[in-house]
Amino acid sequence: MDIRQIQINPHYKQVKLTILIIIGLLSYFILYDIAHASYVQTFTISAYYSPIPGQNKYVTGSYEGDIRLNGGGVHSADGTPVYPGMIAAPSSYAFGTKMSIPGIGIVAVHDRGGAIVHSGQRGNSFDRLDVWMGYGDAGLGRALSWGKRTVSVTVYGIDPNIEENVYLEGFEIAESFVRNIIVQQKIFKEDLWYGVSGDKVGILQDYLIELGYYKGKTDKFYGDAVYKAVIAFQIDQGIVDNQEEFGAGYFGPQTRSKIEAVIDKRKKENLPASNLGRDDSGDEVKKLQEALKKLGYDIEVSGIYDEKTIDAVFEFQKENEIVDQEEDLGAGYFGPKTFTKLVEKLAAFNGENTVEIEDAKVITTVSYNAFTKNLKLGDKGEDVKRLQQELKKFNLFRTEPTGYYGEVTQHALAKFQQKKGIIEDIENPGSGTFGPKTRDSINSILGYRENTKALIADKTNKFNSEKVLIADTTTTINETVTAENPVKETVADKIAFNIELSLGSTGDQVKMLQENLKKLGFYKGSLTSDYFGEITKDAVIAFQKANGIILSEEDEGAGLLGPKTREVLNSLI
Repeated sequence: MDIRQIQINPHYKQVKLTILIIIGLLSYFILYDIAHASYVQTFTISAYYSPIPGQNKYVTGSYEGDIRLNGGGVHSADGTPVYPGMIAAPSSYAFGTKMSIPGIGIVAVHDRGGAIVHSGQRGNSFDRLDVWMGYGDAGLGRALSWGKRTVSVTVYGIDPNIEENVYLEGFEIAESFVRNIIVQQKIFKEDLWYGVSGDKVGILQDYLIELGYYKGKTDKFYGDAVYKAVIAFQIDQGIVDNQEEFGAGYFGPQTRSKIEAVIDKRKKENLPASNLGRDDSGDEVKKLQEALKKLGYDIEVSGIYDEKTIDAVFEFQKENEIVDQEEDLGAGYFGPKTFTKLVEKLAAFNGENTVEIEDAKVITTVSYNAFTKNLKLGDKGEDVKRLQQELKKFNLFRTEPTGYYGEVTQHALAKFQQKKGIIEDIENPGSGTFGPKTRDSINSILGYRENTKALIADKTNKFNSEKVLIADTTTTINETVTAENPVKETVADKIAFNIELSLGSTGDQVKMLQENLKKLGFYKGSLTSDYFGEITKDAVIAFQKANGIILSEEDEGAGLLGPKTREVLNSLI
């Protein structure tokens, strides 16, 4: 066949055109995928906000200073009005670049900034991002709680098919922002900043002197010298990179947490190692002798574990009920149990746990009906019935209490022993028997529960008294309080918890849950929100344990505001 006939064959032209179209489409999709391929990259992410006149506090101590540091913050570099969660990025990331940032959501780049640089610049290990957190005190609080973090971010590029979805995990200073930063500080429970004064500033000055950052007097004023000392500490700890960075010189959440960690570490370094005994010598023995001498024991700091040291250790053990007499195993020997008690006594002696009287109020006179007898299979009586009732509260005893210690009780108690780590499995000796160790465990739960109830009652009474005062002060002239016109109940007074709440829930009842758990002493978050995060879950678990609803975090319903937890909570509010 003549080749010229093939070249002009219309069928051949059609096939060729189809192949070319397929190749073109494949090339387009490959190039599109390359252009739109997502990847994961590590960024250092800091936060900023827009100050307004009349705030309660400013990072630099003044509105003008915070304006210089953060800018006015009305529109971004590409003209987009600022909004919480908006991102500033280095110039290599085009405006509109979409990213997924844990704790913030799906965001887009709209802004630039002088401190927003690439890795390798200004000592940064990663590219920098900045997230805008809002206006005024609320924005400042969110920004300080975020601080500076190293985060793995998914970068999508410019993709119109991906919509922004900023959630900030509840936004109202979401507890997830602070759960890895804010701990319940023993010393510094509140922020300090330039221009403030008081005893807490004096304590800060003393610690900065001890750590070698502050050379001035303890005058209890947060002035230039304290400001510079805090910045030096922050730079050493990697909280800020330089004095121009947001939060520099402000004694906020991350700095408070870090300085307490450093203080604790230094104190622990001065503690002796455990497992010391006769004829041991060296620095660890010297630390032990110094600690005992500090607590008032008659001992010489020689560095040798001699007879005087043995006598002092024994006296310490005896006074703290670790041993009863010299013949007891471990008497005069500095082992783990004695070490733990020594740490406790030194902490009390050093005043580490000194807080305001109101915060330190402890009910020490609580009495409760403890179990005093061992119980076993075949026993009968009121003690058995009480034990069954307690096991039923833990959802281990599934029938009505009878007062007879049968196999059902034995099995339920074995489950309790496993949960508390008293036995490993039901084949262990003592499984299902209510002996000294199991009895102590039950009694400790009962004691803790009664103490908690007393504390709750105390807090509730105090709260109700305050609520009356608030009602008095908020009554207007036009609403005279009389028998015919009593003070109206607030919405919170009327509402009981009536829905199930769990991790991820949102809404007014979540906020009310946090407020009530905070009032009762279980919620440790610095602020409340309408988001049910990890801090809320921990608070619910603590409440459930205190009220005998669960035994451990592994129990069914742990951290869930279910029917039983709601019932108990509603009875207290």
